[in-house]
Amino acid sequence: MEFVAKGLQGYFRIMLININGVITGKEDAKVSVFDRGFLFGDSIYEVTLTYDYVLFKLEEHFDRLWESAESLALHISHSRKELTYEVNKTLKQLNEKRAYVRIIITRGEGMIGLDPNLASKNNVIIICKSLPENPNWWYETGVEMIIANILRNPKESMDPSIKSGNYLNNVLAYAEAKKQGAFDAIMLNRDGFITEGTTNNIWMIKNKEIITPPLGAGLLPGITRQTLIELAKLKNLPVSEKNFTRDELYSADESFLTSSTKELVPIVKINGKSIGSAVPGPLTRKLHQIYKDHVQECVKQGKNKLFFTIFPSDSD
Repeated sequence: MEFVAKGLQGYFRIMLININGVITGKEDAKVSVFDRGFLFGDSIYEVTLTYDYVLFKLEEHFDRLWESAESLALHISHSRKELTYEVNKTLKQLNEKRAYVRIIITRGEGMIGLDPNLASKNNVIIICKSLPENPNWWYETGVEMIIANILRNPKESMDPSIKSGNYLNNVLAYAEAKKQGAFDAIMLNRDGFITEGTTNNIWMIKNKEIITPPLGAGLLPGITRQTLIELAKLKNLPVSEKNFTRDELYSADESFLTSSTKELVPIVKINGKSIGSAVPGPLTRKLHQIYKDHVQECVKQGKNKLFFTIFPSDSD
């Protein structure tokens, strides 16, 4: 297993993997080459994190996990309570205040073939690792994105609202961004409307209106996206879900992306074109602070709910 320096509570493992209830270090974490997640991307997953040991919005991530499973006709063998127990068990051993948590459920192992019935039992993998704070420059100077030539998968082909292990569409778009030295890529749908980034939702601000593409454009219903919509409405800020094109995005006053692990990151250039004044805008900064305040309130509440909270233990 991987370790960092010894502290007051012993050696802290910086990455642990729970496979079907057995916790190992990354060098011992293995699944069969006949697992359908490996062979066909026949799996679903969710990613969240902990703030000060508190799991963030786990129930919302479970809601989406079960929706993805239903869309793929994939039976989840664990209950929510059982999955929560396994996540908590892994995080307790990891013992990191800020941790990345990835929950993967595959259809399981079986003979090679497309028939889903060839697998009968899920593999459940939980990856927990220490999560460093995001770089300050993301928020202070903003990031540059591109509009990818790769189009987002249409809903009629592989619905982007399903958070599955089939991520090749996103991988190709991200590779295009990296080749151009960009932070990430934004994908259009076949009608020419903005959908999302490779692992994040996209927003624009025009004349103080906060706009994000509708789910019907073909995108993942982000947990942070929905949270921000709700928070903006509570603050009586004008927020809407509607289609917009690349040209409309270029002419935005501000732009930003959202994701669970990145929160709100300002976008200051797209395809080399400056967005607004090419610096993080005031409303983007305001929204991020509103979101961070919400996070702190959730953490405060979470510490009063032992079932969803991971506390360090001197006795382990």
